[in-house]
Amino acid sequence: MANRGLASWPFLPALEPKRESETRCSAEVARMNRAHFVVTAASLVLAGGPVRGVAAAERKRSLWVWQTPLEEMGELATFAQHNGFDPIFLSIVSGERSALEAGEQTSLASVNALRTLKRAGLGVYAVAGDPSWVKHERNEVPETVRKLLAVHHAHGVFDGLALDLEPHTLPEWKDESEKPVLATNYLNVLALVRAAVTSENLPLLATVHPTYAKYSVPSRSGETLLQSAARAVDATDLMAYRNAESTLESFGGAAMEQLAATAKPWWLGVSTHSKSAPGTSYATLPAAQFFPDINQTADELAKRYGGSFAGISVEDYRNTVALLNQDGAK
Repeated sequence: MANRGLASWPFLPALEPKRESETRCSAEVARMNRAHFVVTAASLVLAGGPVRGVAAAERKRSLWVWQTPLEEMGELATFAQHNGFDPIFLSIVSGERSALEAGEQTSLASVNALRTLKRAGLGVYAVAGDPSWVKHERNEVPETVRKLLAVHHAHGVFDGLALDLEPHTLPEWKDESEKPVLATNYLNVLALVRAAVTSENLPLLATVHPTYAKYSVPSRSGETLLQSAARAVDATDLMAYRNAESTLESFGGAAMEQLAATAKPWWLGVSTHSKSAPGTSYATLPAAQFFPDINQTADELAKRYGGSFAGISVEDYRNTVALLNQDGAK
């Protein structure tokens, strides 16, 4: 998920979150977490009006959320419900993450804020990851992941973990002598993190890039990096950011075929970033075109790939709010 430096995007009007206690998820609910990637967003009002093809109740959308304070989870819940986004891939800012882990008094309000999303019926996946994690061989889970799992262990607030590593963004990735090492380290991190989240009865999703479908890891007997990554986790999010079907097929077609062959759930990522390269983001298109376009893409991919296609993943919340606020669009 590139371009996370979002400074001053408009928010929806603030809502006061409810203050009520909740018990931790039962063991049965925990066992059901892995199925959440294919849960439908039924009975939500989907923006964009009536659609054809796959029924609206069967269409699924997820939403990435960056640099959004937990005190604004009420606004996020309202936005997600109104526009049919579920689950939420939520990046908790470092300070709030540390406070939650430490059990500070202020963390009680943060826990309640997270539960605002749960009360709204939304799945919440904690986001972690940095390209630097693959620069060196690791024997332990990264500290950020450890802290997030500690928060979940104490409060039961997450439904999974979404890992966003993006090793292809490292300068060293362009060095063919370095790439095999980075790829191997990447797969090692996926394995370490999956073992950790599995111990908490949570599923692991990882972002992947179409270029991984074209690179074979020497140590994997010809298997592509994409295939190896998909097999190492419970679900993937393909960052094939394109705003037209023709370019999506040429850029991400091979990757979609490889992901479908794993028979594991995978999301197709679309971008609403305003500063993206031409042809990669819906920010450059009319707001009224956004939902009809992604609905049509979702319908066609569902018909082509069936149950392995989980839905459309939108990157990201603040930019999507800005997009839909154009010309008064809702």
